[in-house]
Amino acid sequence: MKLDAKDFKRLQWGIAFLVIMILIGGGSVWTARQWHQDSERAAQQAAAARRDIQGKLARASQEEQELRDKIGRFQALKARGYIGPEQRLDWIETIARIKTARRILKLDYDFAPQRPVDATILPGGALVGGFTVMASQMHLQLQLLHENELLAFLAELRDAVQALVQVRSCTMERLMLDNTDRGSKAQLQAECPLEWITLKEGK
Repeated sequence: MKLDAKDFKRLQWGIAFLVIMILIGGGSVWTARQWHQDSERAAQQAAAARRDIQGKLARASQEEQELRDKIGRFQALKARGYIGPEQRLDWIETIARIKTARRILKLDYDFAPQRPVDATILPGGALVGGFTVMASQMHLQLQLLHENELLAFLAELRDAVQALVQVRSCTMERLMLDNTDRGSKAQLQAECPLEWITLKEGK
């Protein structure tokens, strides 16, 4: 079958309509694909924003808990009297009371001036969160019947005073006594350097 010019003329509107429909169909497919891609991007952005918000909420909750913990530790330190000026007169009275109550035969000590702690006590330095960690060193000498008296004295001292008492070291030696004196006199002599640590609020 041969098509002449008249046939083409009759078909041109049909062909034009077909081309237009193909273009419209292609445009619809492209538009639908773009909408789908836009929807996927929007969903991904919404999911990312949701994860970001959840992460921020988790961090805020963690920071709140850390702050509560710090406040709790601060209040505990303040309640123990660790924060503020050192209570050296109270310390002296406490030592005298424990010595009498425990019938320690001989107890001598002297305090050095208060100073910021050094690296041997706190490697990070004396400045901690707006406070200066201060220490007063005490040189302690005791004469005792047995070593458990020293341990009991130090334990009671730590519980009774408003300071953190850190024992740097202790040396102990047996005293040379006559056999007639062993039941009534000290058997041991101990020497200990102690650090009495408190916190000084920053200005």
